[in-house]
Amino acid sequence: MLTLRRVFAWVGVIALVLAALALAAGPQRRYEACRAIGLCKDRDFLGAMLVSVRKQNRLVVLTARLVAPVTSARDTTLGPVTVATTRQTVILPARVDYSVDLSGLAQSDLDWNADTRTLTVRRPPVEAGPPVIEWEHAQTYSDGNIASLLTDVQRNLEKDNRQKAPALFKGQAASRDLMQMADNSADDALATLFRAPLVAAGHSNPKVVVTR
Repeated sequence: MLTLRRVFAWVGVIALVLAALALAAGPQRRYEACRAIGLCKDRDFLGAMLVSVRKQNRLVVLTARLVAPVTSARDTTLGPVTVATTRQTVILPARVDYSVDLSGLAQSDLDWNADTRTLTVRRPPVEAGPPVIEWEHAQTYSDGNIASLLTDVQRNLEKDNRQKAPALFKGQAASRDLMQMADNSADDALATLFRAPLVAAGHSNPKVVVTR
């Protein structure tokens, strides 16, 4: 009889504790409180790590500085006759950021081998962002013919070059060499990003293998 009373007493205590946990603010606070009193086991550290990594959203893995010449030409005509052909060349610098969208990572992208302490991560593809063209640092070279003095040809050529420049930089940013550099940087960045919480979780000398 005494044993049953003790059982009922403990059941009552646990019920009160669980009720208090249910009222705690937020799932993280409830989990921490539950662990503190020894009622909850450690949850899957991969899941906790994934939540932490996904919060970083987009991770910039490489920033490339690019330079491209952009040239446009226009004819100035008088009736059917071409009076002059004016050319304008602009040497433009730009910046392109290469990034990985971490928000798309799923639990299925992580594979933990406890025996070898190896985490395999299948990462999202690297994406080249839109070029940020630094027009304020442009170097402009133009023909100094009479048409450029008497018409709006120079202004029109500037518009033409501004329209052409983004596509030229996108093509340059998508080159095989730059994309390979960005891929390698992404692999290194994600390996470092996942290794730190593994060490913090108590796994000595963990290995992180990043696949694509």
